[in-house]
Amino acid sequence: MRAYSLDLRQKVVAAYERGEATIDEIASLFSVGPTFVKKMLRLHREGQDLSPRPHGGGHTPKLSDKHLQMIRAEIARNNDVTSEELRQLLRKRSDVEVSQPTISRVLARLNLPRKKNSGR
Repeated sequence: MRAYSLDLRQKVVAAYERGEATIDEIASLFSVGPTFVKKMLRLHREGQDLSPRPHGGGHTPKLSDKHLQMIRAEIARNNDVTSEELRQLLRKRSDVEVSQPTISRVLARLNLPRKKNSGR
């Protein structure tokens, strides 16, 4: 979800300061939550910037580009390799422990099939 624009944040504070409505009414008017309105008012009272903060980032991925290249190369070398074999390969060569769903997501990101086609 994207952060609310600075313009919207300023409009919310301005509407409250003009005494146009209650916090709940302003939240409804601008299609935001009352907690957001309260947060903007608190930041304004404290003299802080209303601009959106940068994204927190989330966790760092276990598999780097080097690992992805290793997986792609192994599949190019042996297209019948299983996800369990790919997990073992990563564990042996890079000392990286990942789950089977992680391997499935990596294969999807690399546009590689997860399942073998039996050809029947």
